[in-house]
Amino acid sequence: MEIMTRTIWVVLLLFTGITAGLIVLEVFLARAERWWPGLMPPLFTFLWALFMCLNVASVGDVVSMLGALLITFLLLNVPTWVLLAIYFVCREKRRKKKMLDKMNLHDLN
Repeated sequence: MEIMTRTIWVVLLLFTGITAGLIVLEVFLARAERWWPGLMPPLFTFLWALFMCLNVASVGDVVSMLGALLITFLLLNVPTWVLLAIYFVCREKRRKKKMLDKMNLHDLN
């Protein structure tokens, strides 16, 4: 029983560390000069969700299988939506700063 508890804690800490690292990576890439590096982590999580949907076994009739596919796809795309939200927030801040710098430069002339 004690070994199972330790294993659960290790897996939980590992999952938390990977999630935090992915969020830090997304913020770093979204603040980059070019726009496309920040879209790579959401793209990878989206492709991962598509791949995992291929692993959904057929369960009974077509309606229940489509329901299982839809639920799997929606739940596994939660990281994609979170990473895209971080990307758009960071890019919007960058766009506003760029516009403010242009306005200040224009005021100096």
